[in-house]
Amino acid sequence: VANSAPQRESRPAPVSSRPRGEFHASHRTLERSGPPLRPSRTGPRPATFSCADRVEPRGTADMSGYGSAPAPKGDDNGKPVDPKWVTTLREYTGAGTTSSERLDVAKFVFIMLVSSGHFLEPFYKIGNRGVGAYMHAIYGFHVPAFVLISGYVSGDLNPKRRRALIAGTLAPYVIMHILFSLFYTRAFCEGEWTDERGHPECEFVNKWALMDPVVGQWDGWDRWTFAYPFAQLWYLVSLFTKRLWRPFALEMRWTLLFHVVLGVLVGYTTIGRFLSIHRSTVHMPYFLCGFLMRKHACFFPSAKTPVAKAMAVAALVFNVGCALMASYTYGMRVEVWFQSDPHDEVYGTRWAYGALYQLCLYAWTFFTMMTVFALIPEPEAVGVVYAGEETLPLKGADVEGQTKPPPAPKANARAGKYGKERDQATMAAKVYLRCAKWGARTLYPFVMHIAVLLLVARYTRWYDITWTTDGKDASVSVKAAWTLLMAYTFTIVLSLKPVVGLFKWLLEPNISPLFNPELQKL
Repeated sequence: VANSAPQRESRPAPVSSRPRGEFHASHRTLERSGPPLRPSRTGPRPATFSCADRVEPRGTADMSGYGSAPAPKGDDNGKPVDPKWVTTLREYTGAGTTSSERLDVAKFVFIMLVSSGHFLEPFYKIGNRGVGAYMHAIYGFHVPAFVLISGYVSGDLNPKRRRALIAGTLAPYVIMHILFSLFYTRAFCEGEWTDERGHPECEFVNKWALMDPVVGQWDGWDRWTFAYPFAQLWYLVSLFTKRLWRPFALEMRWTLLFHVVLGVLVGYTTIGRFLSIHRSTVHMPYFLCGFLMRKHACFFPSAKTPVAKAMAVAALVFNVGCALMASYTYGMRVEVWFQSDPHDEVYGTRWAYGALYQLCLYAWTFFTMMTVFALIPEPEAVGVVYAGEETLPLKGADVEGQTKPPPAPKANARAGKYGKERDQATMAAKVYLRCAKWGARTLYPFVMHIAVLLLVARYTRWYDITWTTDGKDASVSVKAAWTLLMAYTFTIVLSLKPVVGLFKWLLEPNISPLFNPELQKL
């Protein structure tokens, strides 16, 4: 609301000198769409998997470009005010902004679960109930949590971010889809694999094929299609779709409710895995929820009190118990968590109840995400300290241990600079920051762990047990336990800085020559 009191005539102040988030009568415009992330050392970090969603330091991002979201209604002074239910939720739950370190630690935990689930899936395909229980326990939240974090850190699509979106999602998708398709076709769809070993066409382990002629992913060398992403590459296509759709989604009233309805109804269509449209539609509520959590400073809080921690642990145990019951008692299919196929393919004769089942999946997913995030602490809770904030006695001070003020940030310093491991006094703080650094590189283990899985299946005898042994045999469970350890190890290796440098030209290619030089100055 503009100030109606008479004012003396003056030139409007530069945009950079105005308070961000205020309504200015002289311009009738909003400078900022929502509250900032946590300032200084805990600012935003790159989005899940992709470099496309990197957020510029506060004060440098162009908030006037395509995709800007309207700010909340202002108070008498023009400052944005959140809805009452948001402030009430923050008051009773302790929700607020979160640090970039905590988000990256969460991403590292989730990528460990993603890769281990894929490495263990061959044993689930042959009927191992223990592996099925593990997959039920993690598939309910790990990918939706990734989507939610991607929404949380996604910025408005200014020109720089639009170029980054193309370079960080479409470019690696095209490159890796071609490379994976070439290798998989040659290794598992013809030649020695099918002729001499006698394995079914395109199955790299028993009862599991990543290129299936039924859905049109492969039908010979001359019939490839980019419309059906190879294996885990669906996420890159889906992320691109969600980033493009988000500004349109924010134009709608009750947008979360609207997209939940879309998510439960899309299962009655036959879109399936074409361009990952089904998954993108089902996951859009998570993406929007993450974005709105940042806008209203209302992210999942970490458990701080002993009672809250005990409740979070109890909820996690409850999740594991339900997973064991789903696998051993009811024989529930893990595919219900994939959320990528029509209801009739997933639920069979109960397809008519698919909308109700999907609503239950949404509720369970948010419950388990809240549980897991509650168990991931903020950096201060594990004793992380930052340069310039150590407690030192001040000369002439009456009180011991005054806090030394942090140095003024440089003009071009990146917001949210991490603490350094060498500055930490405790092992817990060092491990926390190390996991956060690995979590900032999740694009690499996410894409490349499937390559490792295929190489292991093709050139070792590790998964031969799936062709010769029943899944209920104890030897399969032992093999699965070793595979779990192997998956965790490979995930850490693929997160190391030398490995990132080795594959950066593939996953973060420099395609700037394809863009207009004049537009790149924007």
